Amino acid sequence: MTDSVCLSNLPQTHFATLVFEREIPHTTQPQWDTSSRSLDSVLEYVLRTSRSARAQSALLGLEPLFGERSLALITLKGETVYCRVAAAERAIVVDIERWLHERFPATRTTESREIPVRFWSCGTHGANSVSRTIAVPALDEIGGNYPQAVRERLGQLLGLDFRPAEGGQLILWHGPPGTGKTYALRALGWEWRSWCELHYVIDPEVFFGQRADYMLDVVLDEDTFDFDDEHKCKQERKWRLLVLEDTGELLAADAKERTGQGLSRLLNLVDGIVGQGLRVLVLVTTNEPVRRLHPAVARPGRCAARLQFTPFSDAEATTWLAERGIAPAGGAGATLAELFARAQGHEVEREKPLGFGG
Repeated sequence: MTDSVCLSNLPQTHFATLVFEREIPHTTQPQWDTSSRSLDSVLEYVLRTSRSARAQSALLGLEPLFGERSLALITLKGETVYCRVAAAERAIVVDIERWLHERFPATRTTESREIPVRFWSCGTHGANSVSRTIAVPALDEIGGNYPQAVRERLGQLLGLDFRPAEGGQLILWHGPPGTGKTYALRALGWEWRSWCELHYVIDPEVFFGQRADYMLDVVLDEDTFDFDDEHKCKQERKWRLLVLEDTGELLAADAKERTGQGLSRLLNLVDGIVGQGLRVLVLVTTNEPVRRLHPAVARPGRCAARLQFTPFSDAEATTWLAERGIAPAGGAGATLAELFARAQGHEVEREKPLGFGG
């Protein structure tokens, strides 16, 4: 096991050794989502390579292109390329990064309704991220799967009139399970693709837990830069949307007693010192009713948008089923998940409320 771990790290170790031995003063560590799946475009400059089940790496000697003391370490993992660049001058570092972008093109959204999504998790040494391209629907394709009031609010939020800089940086989606919050999230990724990148935190309890360094790694990550225009500045970069699903316990009135400083960190991120100047929105989904949430969460100026997802009324559910040639059985009012289950021929059994209800 020890030998295999050492062998897989040889390019990284060799890169660090050369940087110290040659006293190379300038280094960077950019990363971006790429459509490339191989190292073929840089093989002629390879000094050393390694491959594992999940990644492939190459150490490049770039002296023929960029002069003495020019190195790059490339690692392809999933749909992301991780780079380490070293050179004698900072201007050369920028030139090497641009050259690498040409050989490992950044993933672009396509008209086939696919977008890149970066998934974050906490590892031993901080934040880890893996990117995937996922298929997503447009709003006009899913609008009929929501009650009229929800559909109108979704249209306002996902439409061209929404301006992230004019309100708070928190977006709150709440409603019972099965009302289509995740389904709408995918459509949001498509409708906002021109100005916003989707980042999904798969372990929100850790993100707002004891690992403050993990939250900072994710929030302050700004390695994705568009080299199509070298004069682009920070203000022109896309916004990033951090998605944290099913995190009602972080927003509850007794959140501090249950989860420690999680709520405080969330509020500081979206409306405090940490969030100042960041082009970051945080979208939180929860099954909790609004009355159970902490009053500080949804106050004016903090919430850029708050959207309640509700079940279909009897009349709306009857119409939804009739459009698919299905006769309603008994009380037709239902969640989106229940309607799809009926459309597929499954029996839907409602859970009886426990205790005093409400």
